Amino acid sequence: MRIKIDQWQLMQAIEEYLNNKDINFDLTNTYTEMYAQVTENIRQHKKHKNGKVVKNEYGYPEWETVGQETKSVHIKEDDEIEIFIDC
Repeated sequence: MRIKIDQWQLMQAIEEYLNNKDINFDLTNTYTEMYAQVTENIRQHKKHKNGKVVKNEYGYPEWETVGQETKSVHIKEDDEIEIFIDC
């Protein structure tokens, strides 16, 4: 299943959630910016001690995760968030 939520629907859901918590904001009539913090893995080819790339049994290079970095993404009016659910 795939769920698509655009920026306006997300703002409405946040406003409704805040209203349920007795925090009243009118997010549609005020200037609001939305950002998402996204953590991505830093990947590189796995290497032997001699510097050659490690390959799997099919001849393709193997990957390894060497770290993570956090990026800030601005959510604008035309943006959507997609949620994929494997049923």
